Amino acid sequence: MSTSALYLGRDWSIEHDQRVKVSDAELRYTVQGSGEPVLLIHCTSIADGLITPLLKFYPQLLDEYQFISYYRAGYNGSTLEKSSLTIEEMAEHANQVLDHLGIEKAHVISYSFGGVIGFQYLLSHPERVQSAVLLEPYLPREEPESAQANLDAVLRGLEVHNRGDKLKAATQFMAEVCGPSYLSSVELTCPLDVWDKVEECADTTFLVDFAALGEWKFRMSEADSFVSKKPDMPVLAVTGEDSEAAMPGFRETQRFLVNWLPQADRAGIIGASHGLQIMNPVPVAQAIQAFLRKHPIA
Repeated sequence: MSTSALYLGRDWSIEHDQRVKVSDAELRYTVQGSGEPVLLIHCTSIADGLITPLLKFYPQLLDEYQFISYYRAGYNGSTLEKSSLTIEEMAEHANQVLDHLGIEKAHVISYSFGGVIGFQYLLSHPERVQSAVLLEPYLPREEPESAQANLDAVLRGLEVHNRGDKLKAATQFMAEVCGPSYLSSVELTCPLDVWDKVEECADTTFLVDFAALGEWKFRMSEADSFVSKKPDMPVLAVTGEDSEAAMPGFRETQRFLVNWLPQADRAGIIGASHGLQIMNPVPVAQAIQAFLRKHPIA
């Protein structure tokens, strides 16, 4: 965590006060700042865990870039009109948000499970991505130890969820994946009502998101056969210093990204696990700013 105090007053929510109809859902979204467009794709459970820490604790980004943040289907008032979605369908929702705004090309920043959607978007619509920041995308693990550890965490969380304790299911899973200090970090850098939103969205997390990830066909060892052409836009692969200590598999993913994408840059966040920008927002924002400046759309 940064040694500086993270003080902004009492609360620092960012209202998503606009709506767009996409396939099988209506999404709440907001546009913040001015400059080149940057699409944000959030993780499971904490829909405000990407936009809020980045833009509230490093507002300099708003002077250079226009951020498009949307709540994914089933999160924070965004609707979902069916019981399931695929990763590909989730990536199409992102595409339809840009269509709605008339944006032909944007930078993409995606985090954790949102990083899976962002990664799929690079594969599905590479022509629309100027550059991509992948904040520890939760790609399916293949090394036996890490694959089992992650599966066990999901199953334990799902068991608690099925007993009806939705908030405990979500926070238990977060603590297993990110380490126990992550929960305190959420309270430091996210909106006051964050846990209410997490509880409200738990069904989407456990029944829609995790099911979609389990059914996704992509495997790192078979990446070359999954796509006809690798994405060649600039990519920044970001990892936390303590991520592997909390849950194995993040080094495996980082190695894959930098090996499979020879154009990929790397960034490491000191004092953070998989929480990254929630746990240490300023260094994450600074790395993003430096990377985006290297790859302007113009």
